[in-house]
Amino acid sequence: MADTMHDSLKGISTRILGLALDALTRANTDAVYLDPGKEHRRSLAPLAAAHAGELVLKALIAKEHPLLLFKNIAEKASDDEIDLDWLIKNGRTHDFSRLPSVLWATSGIKIPDIDSYRRIAALRNQIQHFVDERDSDIQYACLNFIYSNIDPLLNSHFSHFGIAACQFHEDEFDDYVIGCLFAHQIKFTAPRDIVLTEIDPHLYLQDCSQEYRTWAYAALKLELPT
Repeated sequence: MADTMHDSLKGISTRILGLALDALTRANTDAVYLDPGKEHRRSLAPLAAAHAGELVLKALIAKEHPLLLFKNIAEKASDDEIDLDWLIKNGRTHDFSRLPSVLWATSGIKIPDIDSYRRIAALRNQIQHFVDERDSDIQYACLNFIYSNIDPLLNSHFSHFGIAACQFHEDEFDDYVIGCLFAHQIKFTAPRDIVLTEIDPHLYLQDCSQEYRTWAYAALKLELPT
């Protein structure tokens, strides 16, 4: 299928991935950092998280072939080759709710945690259309979605980039994102050669379950407390 691809469509998967990482940077920042005067960003976190997830799935689908992203290719009237200009003007991509099925059908890749995927989709719609965040633990919902879906997909299928989702944020240090993940007992891809200098991981982990503490000390190569 790649042999029939128009030149203007080549490299789309890589470009989508770049934008996905930008959205991930915003999602991590909005979910974790509650700075004075920027309290509104927490409410926007589900929108950024869902956007990042959508783009990661689309990047994976586009790796198979960019035209698989579009649900209306059969509507093209002529036999002319489909190029980027035609897609920009006429293409309609699959809806967010359909992307897991499209990803599985085109690549055999399954969403790691479909329940959290559906949860972030519902929360995004709830906030985007009704500005309603009642009874919502936004921080947990966003981080759980990112690190049970986006993080493992990036690590498994774009691993040659050495991608760890917790390193995409707007702060100088990874510590505060990781501290939030510790607090929620969420597992994540540990960055290579990680060094935590801004938080004491032992304090964050002391109230976690034994199973999670064991995982964290091993995954981040932390020294056991004396």
